[in-house]
Amino acid sequence: MIKDKPVISNQYGALVMAFVPLIYAISLRGFYVIDLFFVLSWLFLYLFSYPFLSLFNKRITARNKKWAIIYAVISSIFALPILFKQPTILQFFIPMIPLVIIQIYYTKQKDERNLINDISGYLIFGIVGMAGYYLITQQYNIAILIHPTLFFIATTFYVKSVARERRNPLYKKLNIGIHILLMLSYLFFNYYLIAFAYLCGLIRSIILPTKNLNIKQVGMWEFLIITIFTVCLILS
Repeated sequence: MIKDKPVISNQYGALVMAFVPLIYAISLRGFYVIDLFFVLSWLFLYLFSYPFLSLFNKRITARNKKWAIIYAVISSIFALPILFKQPTILQFFIPMIPLVIIQIYYTKQKDERNLINDISGYLIFGIVGMAGYYLITQQYNIAILIHPTLFFIATTFYVKSVARERRNPLYKKLNIGIHILLMLSYLFFNYYLIAFAYLCGLIRSIILPTKNLNIKQVGMWEFLIITIFTVCLILS
């Protein structure tokens, strides 16, 4: 059944982003054994999203269908102990529904890199992080949604400014502007470490576009910046 190569997205940066809110949540309330099941369930649910969405952009193949089913089944198996412990965690699927509909829409339009589509994905990542926090505490922590989402949006403006929109000066201005605005906002509210992460992002936004980097190099730098942000987030 699974002799052929798995269907996996090559958007590795998005995979890293998908786990930042959850890592943040676990850092806030401590690690528990059940987190292993949560992480694995979320990993396979994330892997499921790529072949699943591919079914809506006229690239319907038996292989995509098969791997969407395989990932969904594995994710569900790992989710069973979580649902046994905290069945009310299913409530977090409710706000995800309109976000998934947005992603299906942009997939059908073959416009997956649309900013609104990106933001819907980031919100899903944040909701999963909130669910991970709720799993142990039965409390809602909106910061797990807000902090990573804002940083990912700023990161997206940078990536667009050096990739698809590199010839559009507006994106360069928006990229630098949003980093400055968010850095000053976090300074105002005394989130000094998170502000430092934005400073690192701002420096990258000013210097790296002059270096004529290829997409792989851009991705490597983004991994470093997101790592800095994650560490600052945990320590803040």
